[in-house]
Amino acid sequence: MDDVKAKVLEWLRSGSDTARDIVDLPWNVREIQPNTYVAEHPRMPFSLLVTFSEDFVYLTVPLGMETFSMTKDEKLRVYHALLLLNGKVNLMKFFLAGMNDDVYLRVDLDRKTLGKGEFNDALTSLLIGLLSAVSALGLEEEFAQEVFDRIVGMVFERLQKGASRDELLRFLTVRVGMSPEDARALLDRVLQSSDQGDDVGYF
Repeated sequence: MDDVKAKVLEWLRSGSDTARDIVDLPWNVREIQPNTYVAEHPRMPFSLLVTFSEDFVYLTVPLGMETFSMTKDEKLRVYHALLLLNGKVNLMKFFLAGMNDDVYLRVDLDRKTLGKGEFNDALTSLLIGLLSAVSALGLEEEFAQEVFDRIVGMVFERLQKGASRDELLRFLTVRVGMSPEDARALLDRVLQSSDQGDDVGYF
């Protein structure tokens, strides 16, 4: 593993759940193919794809929005909103990729000059860009539901691995940042749905 890759992965994996800077949160990182990793932290409302090339480190966030099947008017509205945002938020850019013209956010970082401060700025820019896109496209309800389902999925995954109720409450309050009252209420619903064999992703 080269020095830049090792440094970036260490920045993501180490840290504290009480950190102020995004880069100092302890992200869960796993390799999904050579030179490409997915990083997640329950307090961040997105999954981060980290790709290493010879000259750049690419940080990419999928928006989960397919535009191929949209009408021309729908595409025009979406593309217009995203192009305007490209000029308003530093570092990041929106682009389309894949067979269904999925929307992604990306920051390209030069390997030769990359430092931890710039890396943190890039993560912050991606978060701002994502929230700006959600607002500009009127996707607040869908986004809130997606974030909720993602947290529920993380709880259920830990439950299947044998985590205790106290461990799950600590995960929700410390790592996710929920209040103890909200954490207990959510956990009660997850445990009840799990006992009944329901799909815990939706209530």
